[in-house]
Amino acid sequence: MDIRQLTYFVAVAEEGHFGRAAERVHIAQPPLSQQIKKLEDELGVRLFDRTSRRVALTRAGEVLYERAVDILSRMHAAEEQLRAMAEGRRGRLSVGFVGPAMESRLPEAVRAYREARPDVTLTLKQLSTMQQLELVAEGQLDVGFVRLFDEQPALMERRLFLQEEYVLAVPQAHPLAQDAGPVQLAALAGESWIVFPRESGPKLYDAIMDACRQEGFTPRIVQETLGKQTTAALVAAGMGISLLPRGTTLSRPGLVTREIEGPLPLMEIWAVWRTGNDAATVHEFLDAVGAEAGWV
Repeated sequence: MDIRQLTYFVAVAEEGHFGRAAERVHIAQPPLSQQIKKLEDELGVRLFDRTSRRVALTRAGEVLYERAVDILSRMHAAEEQLRAMAEGRRGRLSVGFVGPAMESRLPEAVRAYREARPDVTLTLKQLSTMQQLELVAEGQLDVGFVRLFDEQPALMERRLFLQEEYVLAVPQAHPLAQDAGPVQLAALAGESWIVFPRESGPKLYDAIMDACRQEGFTPRIVQETLGKQTTAALVAAGMGISLLPRGTTLSRPGLVTREIEGPLPLMEIWAVWRTGNDAATVHEFLDAVGAEAGWV
């Protein structure tokens, strides 16, 4: 017994006539009759009472009809679900991000994707760059928005999403806050620095430290923080100065930002996904990001 035989059987049962059933399943009547006879022989029961005027289900046929309809319904539902997944209309999508990514137009891209694909379960996770790279490599995260600096992660595709200069954040009472002009990086020698932990972005961290050394000093680090809002709060509290991406949304009493000049790297956020991941959900999401936020 196979799906084709069940399809033929249900057609005959519902049409009550071999000729009409043959038209419905698009085959000639003799092959249809042969398949029904073969099915009866395999099961060892008579499925239909045949007369010259009509075909009616036997008791055994009624039992099989009920089960066959359920089987075919489940099969068609499975086919539709798999087709929807292949087309990106259903499924699951996990996206990781570092904090600054959500201070760009990424939220608009997420909203647009959710509106276009409401049946896709979308999970967002704020993670460090290193955590995301590990999860993408392991196949546990579909797309990551990470800080990369002059590096190409192995077995991953990447695309530049955001590129920003750094600005200087200082307490409102700090002498550097009083001058509206740009601040030279060398002027920050001897200041108390608030920075992100090196493990959250080793190459970018090292590039910032190298830029300071080129200007003749090594930053005196007094605090490490991950979140930009936490960094801003500590600066406003007078704990020290910090470098923040230009696009960071800050509205906090006691904090002033200034342009800074020096050999500092740019803050870059890249979208990364595993090489060979051809899931439609992934590429439709990346298309939504490109349409709403644009690529650099």
